[in-house]
Amino acid sequence: MSSVGPDWRLIGYRFRVPLFTAVTIVLLGLLHGCEADAPPAVPESENSDVKTAPIAEIMPAAVTTSPQIVDIIARGMTFDAPTSIDGGWVTFRFSNQSALEHFAVIERLPDGITVSDQQQVVAPVFQQGMDLLNAGDSAGANDKFAELPGWFGEIVFMGGPGLLSPGEISSTTVFLEPGQYLLECYVKTDGVFHSYNPDPDSFGMIQALEVSAINEAAAPPVANVHIKLSTDQGFEITGAAVAGTNLVRVDFIDQSAHEHFLGHDLHVAAVPADIATEDLVAWMNWTLPSGLETPAPVRFLGGSNEMPAGSSAYFSVDLEPGRYAYIAEVPDAERKNMLEFFDVR
Repeated sequence: MSSVGPDWRLIGYRFRVPLFTAVTIVLLGLLHGCEADAPPAVPESENSDVKTAPIAEIMPAAVTTSPQIVDIIARGMTFDAPTSIDGGWVTFRFSNQSALEHFAVIERLPDGITVSDQQQVVAPVFQQGMDLLNAGDSAGANDKFAELPGWFGEIVFMGGPGLLSPGEISSTTVFLEPGQYLLECYVKTDGVFHSYNPDPDSFGMIQALEVSAINEAAAPPVANVHIKLSTDQGFEITGAAVAGTNLVRVDFIDQSAHEHFLGHDLHVAAVPADIATEDLVAWMNWTLPSGLETPAPVRFLGGSNEMPAGSSAYFSVDLEPGRYAYIAEVPDAERKNMLEFFDVR
């Protein structure tokens, strides 16, 4: 990671929140409070042991126990998705029918804040800040990001479908309390965040989502791969991915701000033999001009965006024999043990 860049820690302190996580509307930045309510804890017995039932037995259970399957389709720079769903455990089935990489991070909005507030107040700040970074003006970027409104630090990232390449489909299951949320993609194309639109009366790749009363009948699915994710230990992986359909459980043991003042998450990528590790790691750092810039150097197959400490997410991924990687969207992922290559035979 370059030693020249904005003073992210100083920016975070200005907002006086303990965790600055991925930003919403046009990008990153969201410094979200770790004290946010986490989903109900899954019994400790499930935390420590991965069930080893054959995949053919696991997947039907994962589908039938989900109270609601919510389809999200990426078309160009827009989401095609419902605007109101039931709460509780929800499976988001994400289909990327565009020519660009996308994800669909779920963000809970503070009381009284709307998607329009995000689009018209926050999005321009992040895009202008990114423009300054691309121009090499780190001091100017610091000043620009300091213009974010105070309520911005109250947004909570609640997971959602991870990075997905064109033509791919993946599903991610999370627990959502009733409230006002939004879906966002802040991948970049030509240096512009997908969630940004220069027309103040139009939206970028962002959509409102209202979550109503919890469906108590739903239960989380069962995984054949279990990954614990923490600041100190990085990825702790139990179970092995196999050829075919896999269901991966991700436990967020903690959550903290990294150098880009976002939290950690987990994505799966098919990795070609000629890709340099440093190129993949650099692509996951949004503060770099090439970071999160389409096209990606690998084929992304899904995952889970960041969540508060104590949360769990489940995602499905279909794998053919080949070389893959689990990786977090953080600077220096390899050094932090947040990059793990694996082979499927």
